[in-house]
Amino acid sequence: MPQDLTDPTESLIGQFATGSLHHGLLFLGQRLQSIESQAMNLTRSVLGMSEEQNMHPDLFHLRPSGKARIITVEKTRELISELNRSSNQGGGKVALIHEADRMRKEAANAFLKTLEEPPGGTYLILMTTRPYSMLATIRSRCLLVRLKGEPDMKTSEDWQEWLGAYESWVHSLLDRESLKKDRVSPVFAGYGLTAGLLKIIREQADQECAKVLQEQPQELEDKEKDALESGIRKGVRSDLLKQLAQKTRDIAIQSSKKEEEFGKNGIKLAKVLASLEKNTGLLEVNLKDEAALENFYLSSLRIWSSR
Repeated sequence: MPQDLTDPTESLIGQFATGSLHHGLLFLGQRLQSIESQAMNLTRSVLGMSEEQNMHPDLFHLRPSGKARIITVEKTRELISELNRSSNQGGGKVALIHEADRMRKEAANAFLKTLEEPPGGTYLILMTTRPYSMLATIRSRCLLVRLKGEPDMKTSEDWQEWLGAYESWVHSLLDRESLKKDRVSPVFAGYGLTAGLLKIIREQADQECAKVLQEQPQELEDKEKDALESGIRKGVRSDLLKQLAQKTRDIAIQSSKKEEEFGKNGIKLAKVLASLEKNTGLLEVNLKDEAALENFYLSSLRIWSSR
C-alpha cells in the first residue's frame, strides 16, 4: 500500500517504535537529494544516530558507479554479504540503495532474495525518481513511500535573468513587424540563450555536487563519485528544463490577448513543448547538451516565428 507523505519520518518512525515497520521501503520523489535526506532522517532514528551524524558501522550504502551510473551485481553481492554478518552495535542494520532504478537485471535478481527474506533487524531503503524503470518484482516487495511537497530547487539571480531574456526572445519572435525588419538578431540571440543556459546548468551542478560530496558519510570511490556527479547534473538540468517548460506556457498565455491569438499561440505552444520534450529525451540517452539545446532553440525559432 503506497503512502503519500511530505515528511515520512513521523509515521515510519512510529511504525518502527511499535515493531511494525516494513523491512523494505521504496522512497519515491522528484528530486533524489530530497529523497536521500528523508531516508537519512528515518535511518538516524532506526540506528539511534544524532541529527549531525552521517556515519554508523551498521549503515551501508549501495550506489551506482561509473559514467553509465550502473549498480553492478558485484557491488550488490558485497552489500548482501555485509548484511548477513552480525550487527556491529548489536541492534538493527540499514542499507540505503541510491538510485535503485540503476540496478542491472542481474543485480536486481541477486538482491531479490535478500529483499524477500532479509536478516533479522535489517531494513532496506531503496530510493528512486523512476520507479517504473525498476523490476516489478522489486517494487512489489516494498512499501511505497511517495514524497509530496518537496522543496523547490533554489534558483539563482542568473537564472531569473536568463528567464527574462528568454521571454523577451519569444516575444520578439511573435512580433511579425519586428521580424520583417530583422530576422538575423533572433538567431544569434537563440545561440546566446543556449550558451547562457549551459553555463547556468554547469554552475548550479558544480555547486550542488560540492555540497552533496561534503555531506557524504564516507569517501566515495572514483566511479561512485563520477556516477553521483552525473546524476546531480542530470537532476539540475531536469529541474531547469521543467521551469523552462512552465515559463513557455506562461508566455504563450500572456501573449494571447485576443481569442484568435490564443488559438494560434496555443498550437505553437504545443509544438514548442513537444520539441522540448523530444530533446529532453535525447539528453537522457546521452546526446550532448549543446546539440540538444541548440536543436530546441532553432526549432522554437521556426515555430514561434511562423504565420
